[in-house]
Amino acid sequence: MPQQIARTDVFTRHVLSGFTPAVPHIRYPVTVGLYQEGTNLGLFLAPIDLALIRKLTDLPDHDQALVLNGAAVLDDAFLQADPKAKLVPWADVDHLDDDSDVIHIPHHVSIDIGTMEIPTPILAAPEHAVPTHLGSKVAIGFGDGCHAAIISPDPSLIARCLTGFISAYTSSAAQRACPTLPTALVESLMEPMQPGSWSELRLIPSKRLFVLEVAPNGHSGTATRWICKGTGHKWRAGWSW
Repeated sequence: MPQQIARTDVFTRHVLSGFTPAVPHIRYPVTVGLYQEGTNLGLFLAPIDLALIRKLTDLPDHDQALVLNGAAVLDDAFLQADPKAKLVPWADVDHLDDDSDVIHIPHHVSIDIGTMEIPTPILAAPEHAVPTHLGSKVAIGFGDGCHAAIISPDPSLIARCLTGFISAYTSSAAQRACPTLPTALVESLMEPMQPGSWSELRLIPSKRLFVLEVAPNGHSGTATRWICKGTGHKWRAGWSW
């Protein structure tokens, strides 16, 4: 994982009142949800920002982003694109700071925003969020400054975003580079969840070990733990060695 991703401060700049952190400097619950949305997968992450999402998607900087600001819903949510919609280079997604829907468009595709019919907000119809007929790879719904839905028909893109997000979190929480995530953990989190279900990720402080806890719906009693002695060692489920 690129080190610039690991150094993101998105996990330390958000605070949720009343939340009891496992690590003192991570003061906002780190959550993951993955759902089947028609032929798409919807990956829901918090806290996160658009700059980190753009890096994780690993799409060309010179591709385009169709940006729609704010939500607009009418009847079945299929509307003409917002008059304020704009096309920007994919690299400029980093600099968006409002609640936004962002739809990837390949660089060679020409579109007329005024005549496009798209679902907005994309979460109103996530199964239609990615215009694959244009070659689009992903659509992003971003809100509240730290919540995102990353929607794509490409499981490899979703897995890349998921693993990069967890790696960035563990490195930020541990304040050091963490070992590569175990395949079994990633595969378990790539299984679509029931609507309304989610998992909270917690890195348990330890000087000698990396201890990552995955708590379904935030419940400690049903949480699983992954343990690793450090760089060069393998992660194991539970405390057995």
